Amino acid sequence: MARIDANENRYLSITINMKIQMLILVCSLSLNACGQQSKTNQSVQTIKTENKMKDQTVLKPVKTLIEAMDAEDAEVIRAQFAKTATQAYGAEGIMKTPEETAKWLESDIINRRGKVAKPEYTVLSDKEVVVKGQYASQGYSNKANFLFTVENGRITSWRMRY
Repeated sequence: MARIDANENRYLSITINMKIQMLILVCSLSLNACGQQSKTNQSVQTIKTENKMKDQTVLKPVKTLIEAMDAEDAEVIRAQFAKTATQAYGAEGIMKTPEETAKWLESDIINRRGKVAKPEYTVLSDKEVVVKGQYASQGYSNKANFLFTVENGRITSWRMRY
């Protein structure tokens, strides 16, 4: 009978040791995983952050332009455009020269106090932004559908697609 008790004690000891080892393994894995993200999640987050930064870069001069138009701040309006900026009416319209665009900006936007009410911004790429809303200037009003191209932090083209 003493032999059976010894075997039972040995069996219980092995079972307890295995349970303790399993508990240690589970706790170790749990502690190791706490607060860690998978590399996939980190990559997705990095891409989202990079896209947001690109969106902000391309949006900045366009949003600044729309805000400056609303405030009727001619200097800030002019400052958003590259010296080589061009402008056209319609999706297929021929772009004005930079000189013609500068004159147009003065006459049609600054002097006529052009504004976009309730602007909605859509980033198409790292160089293109669409602004939709209600455009109005002295003597004119229409739904806005403007395509802006931005390079090096300045607007290089403005296509007014009504």
